[in-house]
Amino acid sequence: MTLGTFTGRLLIILVIAAVAVAVWQLTDILVLLFGAVLLSIGLCAAAQSVARHTGISRSLALALVFVLGLCVFGAALWVFGSSISAQMGSVIEAAPTGYKLFMTWMTGNPYGQHVLDQVRGANMVDATGWATSMVTSIGVLLTRGLGYAVIALFVAIYLSAEPERDRHLCLRLVPPLQRPTAETLFNVTGGVLQRWLVGQIVVMMTIGMLTGIGLWLMGIDAAFALGLMGGLLCFIPFVGAILAAIPATLVALTQGPGYAISVIAMYVGVHFVEGNFITPMVQAEATSFPPVLAILSTVAFSILFGPLGVLLAAPLTLVLIAAVEIIYVQHGLGEAPELDAGADFSIIEGP
Repeated sequence: MTLGTFTGRLLIILVIAAVAVAVWQLTDILVLLFGAVLLSIGLCAAAQSVARHTGISRSLALALVFVLGLCVFGAALWVFGSSISAQMGSVIEAAPTGYKLFMTWMTGNPYGQHVLDQVRGANMVDATGWATSMVTSIGVLLTRGLGYAVIALFVAIYLSAEPERDRHLCLRLVPPLQRPTAETLFNVTGGVLQRWLVGQIVVMMTIGMLTGIGLWLMGIDAAFALGLMGGLLCFIPFVGAILAAIPATLVALTQGPGYAISVIAMYVGVHFVEGNFITPMVQAEATSFPPVLAILSTVAFSILFGPLGVLLAAPLTLVLIAAVEIIYVQHGLGEAPELDAGADFSIIEGP
């Protein structure tokens, strides 16, 4: 091997290593880009639907969808903004008190004390302070998430304005012989994510309304804000339901143990209905995956990507499933994929 050949290969290795390090350091940006792609899929689907039913051009339909969405969001914020803000303040104030009441009950119960004794580092003196810091941390994460959402929205608008150009640029990075496979993978993941996103929006709206109405009928304070929180957190499968039930239970505990038990029973009932009736009706089988996989993927992506990974764990898992079906099952094993998203799954000839 000549010195020039060795130097060239060494430079290639160094460039690959530098790119790998840069990608790892920019994981937040990459996950944010994936969120923008997911949002752009929703915008494109809405624009296509409007263009198909009205006969206007796609670009005009996209602008109409964006403006209409801003108007609806602004109207909702103007009508319900002050109420939501006041109720969220009540939740932040009541949650530490409810947590303190819960820890007091646990310490007064022999079985509860035994459980707490088994937990290393359980600090019973500063329970209220711990709960307050937890609520503050959640508030910081929500503020950061809101900033990321604004950035993702603008990126999604540019992506949805000219999707074919961006798709073409991505395909040019793939070797020519493998481009048909990459194009099929794009079609499959786009169809799966679009169907999942539409179904998830329906599920979130349904859960939010059922939860808010249930809390309001039981006389729980800040029912509207807690219902909104429950609907939004349902974006995270399984884990989101638990996260939504915790603040509602703590708020109900300040009104009495009976209220807290009723709230827990209500959340269990709502999510039983959601898991057995609502989700099967609005989510196609192609966009569903086993609960164990959903939980493990949420934990795995939270370790890899932090809070953004938790939020986007479900669509990221669907993309991985589609990639395995197309690249490994279809091309590696030569079998037809079971994932159906309306795309052509015929075996693509290639090396």
